[in-house]
Amino acid sequence: MAHFFGMTEQIVQVKGIDLKLVSRFALYTSIVAVVMLVLSVLFLTDKMGTSYAEIIYAHSFTQKHLKPVLLISGLCLLSFIAFITWLFTIYSTFRIAGPLYRFSRNLEQAAEGIPPIGVRKDDALQDVSDQLKQSVGSLHNHYRAIDKQINELLYQIDIKDESSLDNNLAKLKELLEKARIDG
Repeated sequence: MAHFFGMTEQIVQVKGIDLKLVSRFALYTSIVAVVMLVLSVLFLTDKMGTSYAEIIYAHSFTQKHLKPVLLISGLCLLSFIAFITWLFTIYSTFRIAGPLYRFSRNLEQAAEGIPPIGVRKDDALQDVSDQLKQSVGSLHNHYRAIDKQINELLYQIDIKDESSLDNNLAKLKELLEKARIDG
């Protein structure tokens, strides 16, 4: 949170849309539209004289140049809005695409035993990232429990302790059934 003129600034989100960013986008577009309007009016206006001829000349000048000025102003404004929309789209897309890329890398590295890395603080899908970390962690814990049970069984086979061998074999089967994904 940033302090701005003694007030606390907060990011307000509605269903994943950053309203602060959208309001900035609308504000900048409005400012550019006002500047284009002022420039158009300044270009079309001429020094107003007191004589009738000067008034007719100003009216004729305005009427003659109104269409090209409005066309050029409209194209400039449209180009600016298209550019701002493109930037907004790129920014928003990276906040989704970045986490998806991170998830795919985490899943590739999970098979190698590397713990997952979280997404950036400002990215979307924070809850999914936390769930992925938790899932990979519990899966690694489960595999460690299976390895421990296998090592106990191998030790009991080595020392030929058949009394608890059946019990530990049942525990191993139970652990393996927990890890079964395909049903």
